[in-house]
Amino acid sequence: MTPKLLNIFATVVGACVSASAVAATAPPAPGTFRDWHDVDEVTIIRLFNAAAYDQIAVESFDSAGVKLPPTNDNTFRAVQSAIRMMKPAFMDGLAQKARRKAGPNATGKTLIVRARLTKVDPGSQAARYFVGFGAGAVKIAIVGEIIDGSSGKVLVRFAQERRSGFAAFGGGYGELFQRTARQLGGDIGELINAF
Repeated sequence: MTPKLLNIFATVVGACVSASAVAATAPPAPGTFRDWHDVDEVTIIRLFNAAAYDQIAVESFDSAGVKLPPTNDNTFRAVQSAIRMMKPAFMDGLAQKARRKAGPNATGKTLIVRARLTKVDPGSQAARYFVGFGAGAVKIAIVGEIIDGSSGKVLVRFAQERRSGFAAFGGGYGELFQRTARQLGGDIGELINAF
């Protein structure tokens, strides 16, 4: 290639990359989007400016309806324990990634996150230990809403699933559930940052 053609090619590629980066970061018009800001599904109902909010409150983390393993299964207690520890881990991940304070109480100009667990799968510790490479991964899926605290209006709905399968000696269920819940919280923090 001649230097002139190489410069033209580099300019065109650079412009395409810049345009796609701007398109990926700017909040689009209301609608439903898949894999937007690394969240599986996002439905934007109303555009909002996240910087106008002082804090984020996680009001509920509902686990009703989550299918538990049979009571005689060796993962039953681990899943029950994980469900109790899910909200604090989620809030920790949200606080680490969001650009504003995250906490349990809604005061002032607040964004409220309401989430519901739809899947809590313990995977297989034996598969993680003996097979590795993601086999037997812990999986958690949530659906939720981001709400304007003062008006109660839903701004965004989301659905996200995460999995964790790598840890020393197959990883304990509690450790992997907490890590996965923190990752989910971080995902929602980054989603809020996109506005």
